[in-house]
Amino acid sequence: MGLEFGHNLGLRRALRGLPLSPLVPGYGRLVAQQRALGLRHIGDALIERGRVLRVLDGVFAEGGARRWQHMGADRLRQVGATRGGAYGPLLAQLEAVQLRDPAALRRILLYQLVELLQAHPQGSDPGAAVALGVCPQEAGPLVRVAAAHLRLDKEQRRAVEELADAWADGKVRRAAGLAALLPAGGGGDALLRRRLAEIAERVKEADDALDAAREAERAGDARAAEDRTLRAARLASDCPRALLGLVRLHRAGQGDPAEAREVLTVLPAPETVTVALSPMPPAADAVNGTRVLRLTRVPGGPTGIAEITDASPAGGRVDHSPPFGHEVRYAALPLRDGRIDGPPVVSDVLLVAPDVSGLRSTTGRGRIEATWTEPSGALGVRVQLVGPGGPVDGADVRTGALTATGLGVGPYVLRIHCRYRSPDGAVIESAGAEHPVSVDPWPTPVDRLDATAAHGSVRFSWSGGDDADVRLVAWPAGPPEPGAELTDDPARPWPAPLPWAAGECGSLVPPPGSVTRVSALAVLGPRAVAGPGLVVECPPAVAGARVERVGGGRARVTFDWPAEAGEVAATVEQDGASTVHRVVARSTYVREGLYVDVAPSAFSLTLSAVPRTPDAVVVPPPGGAVRVPADIAVSYRIVPGARRALRRGPSLLRVTLSCPGEVPDDLPEFVLVARSGNGRDPVRPRTPTDGTTLLRVGGGTLSPGSPVELPVPSGLRPPYALRGFLLGEGAADVRLDEPSPTTLVVR
Repeated sequence: MGLEFGHNLGLRRALRGLPLSPLVPGYGRLVAQQRALGLRHIGDALIERGRVLRVLDGVFAEGGARRWQHMGADRLRQVGATRGGAYGPLLAQLEAVQLRDPAALRRILLYQLVELLQAHPQGSDPGAAVALGVCPQEAGPLVRVAAAHLRLDKEQRRAVEELADAWADGKVRRAAGLAALLPAGGGGDALLRRRLAEIAERVKEADDALDAAREAERAGDARAAEDRTLRAARLASDCPRALLGLVRLHRAGQGDPAEAREVLTVLPAPETVTVALSPMPPAADAVNGTRVLRLTRVPGGPTGIAEITDASPAGGRVDHSPPFGHEVRYAALPLRDGRIDGPPVVSDVLLVAPDVSGLRSTTGRGRIEATWTEPSGALGVRVQLVGPGGPVDGADVRTGALTATGLGVGPYVLRIHCRYRSPDGAVIESAGAEHPVSVDPWPTPVDRLDATAAHGSVRFSWSGGDDADVRLVAWPAGPPEPGAELTDDPARPWPAPLPWAAGECGSLVPPPGSVTRVSALAVLGPRAVAGPGLVVECPPAVAGARVERVGGGRARVTFDWPAEAGEVAATVEQDGASTVHRVVARSTYVREGLYVDVAPSAFSLTLSAVPRTPDAVVVPPPGGAVRVPADIAVSYRIVPGARRALRRGPSLLRVTLSCPGEVPDDLPEFVLVARSGNGRDPVRPRTPTDGTTLLRVGGGTLSPGSPVELPVPSGLRPPYALRGFLLGEGAADVRLDEPSPTTLVVR
């Protein structure tokens, strides 16, 4: 056995020389999988690291005990099962290649090894081949023949790798274009040489068929011309002359489109065009498939042809990149065994000028706002808003949006035309999207809200909202911004008016202890506009208030501390003035109590919790004031009688009234009571009935600055004790100023 290329080695159709092309359909997908795995060549997927391959007389992998295993389909299947994982798809594709052509695996491997060696700086050194995983015994012959092999540039390498796909797909014109980049004799690759010859022969057959079709058309034989054009299309599925000739000839002999058995419907969208046969082909035809082409008219130039391959979920095909501004037709050609099998079904001409999509609008007070999406190929849009009085000027038009303000109530129509550049440079417009919209009446908003607190209630006033039902509300989750436009939405209903009790003259009484954010809401039918708001706080009432004058111009205040109050303020109203005397914290109140400075005149004391919200309208709770009468005092003295010789005259009772301001009509009666004692120190009377009543002075006889003096009766036998008392309804409101008890004892 020789170890040089050129020997008759290996399987049938084994190589006599190195391949210039892999000549395997799907080679591009195979290489993409190989590179995704980081492999240098497909042989790296066949052997474990450290093992080598033989490639001279077939592909053999090194096994244990110096045994070599041929890489046939069965072995590839075993390697795929062993390695699995990420290698599975690549090995499955190699197995399919091996089953179609037993020599193809070796062609691919040799093609890739030669490419690597020719690009390697030491590619002529056998060590470079060994480093690539080639058996050392075969490394020398491989590098020698690779060094002498034809070197391909970038374009030629692309041509040899794509040639098999173009031929398999029937794209003979493309295959011929690729073949023109390669050496005429195939560069010593016999299989490539035969393929190039087949391509040249197929091209000649297609050209002959087209020439015959042209002669038949000139002779007026449309049927023969169509048959010969169809033969050319079957020979070269990518031949523009054949495809365009089929469309032209079939349309010319189609007759009345209404009588056509099938219709190709075209549904344009902003970015795509959907093409579908109607009615849908039967199942047998669907198996063979349909080829859909887009024909683009180019003035003064060749008609562009593009194949539409993406399927639509609803059936048919989707053109994801239609040429904007161009006129196109679509043609559906039936296929059998991958070849064109009949005349096409052709659509009407379509100007690819789609309208905007997603056009929607919202309205407000004299306002329309609209948004849309423009197709990516549009140069821009022309927008027109027409109202009851004609076109509306001054609308703010931006990319994909419009805002028009200051509009009157009534119906409007929004029209939007997309602009596109045509092939001849002119600007064309789409048919236009039309959107009706109506501006409805909205209420005038409230622009100012005021509140005044008085007598436990609050009175609100506002400006604006003249044509609306103005409601005072408290939003449960925070009020909307003033001026916000609201519609009657069951998902977020408007709050009910404030449920506060009615006070005097239209005022409202907030609940004690409440802090409420009150907002104005102007309502007109199902629409409303949010207005300004303010905070109303009604501190909690203070219960159990008691006030006692303690002398020295002071009064002691006691009360039950209200829950959740941080501080309590004491307000005194006296002599027509109101003064906050003290603000006391709970800790201070518990430790020191609360005292206020007061004058002798009557006063009212009101206790309230200090507000917790800054800038709030504070409404003191109703009631809670304690009325303290003026400091009215009745004083009495026993004035000893004048001495006459060795005896004193009768003693006098002097009763004096001290009263700031007017004297009340219900002054109590003063009585002087005496009580005798059994011993040397008599006991003072404890009550008005605990003794003998000596004197009575009616309240009506007392007046400030005019003491009443009465002689004390002398019928009692000393010793005895005297004491005065106040009797009557007003006695509790009058302070009795008593003298020293020692001056009231008569001995």
